[in-house]
Amino acid sequence: MALGTRFCVERVFAGVLLLGSLLVVSACGTSKEVEMSPAEARDALVSTIEKSAGQLQVDGWSRSHAPEVGNCGARRGERADYSYSYGAPAPDSDHEADARKIADYWRSLGMQVRLVESPDYVVYASGGPVAGLTFSTAPGNYFIAGESLCVPGDATELRKQDNS
Repeated sequence: MALGTRFCVERVFAGVLLLGSLLVVSACGTSKEVEMSPAEARDALVSTIEKSAGQLQVDGWSRSHAPEVGNCGARRGERADYSYSYGAPAPDSDHEADARKIADYWRSLGMQVRLVESPDYVVYASGGPVAGLTFSTAPGNYFIAGESLCVPGDATELRKQDNS
């Protein structure tokens, strides 16, 4: 291999290593999972779902249950997340327009969104302030459900705190 070619290959390899290192450092430094407490993750989930419901002209929203804590991640007892759901009687309004409004709102939060149109309108989203959300226009009721980010915490201990 000629000296010039070898030098060029070494520079490219060094550049790839540097870029890879920067991506790892960048990913570690911006992870919401590392920076959030379980309470912050729970509150972000509840707030995002309830603010989503507020985007629609629909009365009668209520929660199905308090946010529920669960285990996530590879090792039980080290990481936790919350699930939460919110529902309302489906209005006689345009379900497609409501689904698109929710999809647009979730995109504004930096989420990746997918809209399913058949047999009923359902919106799925991930990223942003939560791990994932779903908005369904059927059967019978509007329903928003989601899961918080997976954060450091012991679900068993958090459950005890929530129940006291």
